[in-house]
Amino acid sequence: MSDIAGVGAVQNSQYKIETERASLAGNDGLGQDAFFKILITQLQNQDPLDPMEDKEFISQMAEFSSLEKVEKIYGMLEQQFNVNQLAGQADLIGKEITAEIEGVELKGTVDGVKSKDEQIWVVLENGSEIRMDHLTAISKAGGSEEEV
Repeated sequence: MSDIAGVGAVQNSQYKIETERASLAGNDGLGQDAFFKILITQLQNQDPLDPMEDKEFISQMAEFSSLEKVEKIYGMLEQQFNVNQLAGQADLIGKEITAEIEGVELKGTVDGVKSKDEQIWVVLENGSEIRMDHLTAISKAGGSEEEV
């Protein structure tokens, strides 16, 4: 009889854990609070006749710690990529560009480059801002045009 109750407790525990994981799936990542919620749910719903071993908890903590570090490294790499991308476009400063936005052709001299909305934008001398993907040509000031 205790076996049947144990199976029910394990199934109930597994259901609660899966429900918790599903509710967290919509988040960008599994944060420390969410991880501890899952861990507490596991502890509260474990079978008292066959509790989880310390090794399992230590393993989960180590996995979570590794995941946090990987996410931190990913964030740092993403920041470095954005800086490199912005720095790579700095050579456009002083060059003339042609861009097409909604069928309208715009021309101007690049005064600066900036990052906005996870995109690289050129800033023209007149203050206009144009996303890089709208550029159709780049040329030296007063020079020949180069298609983009």
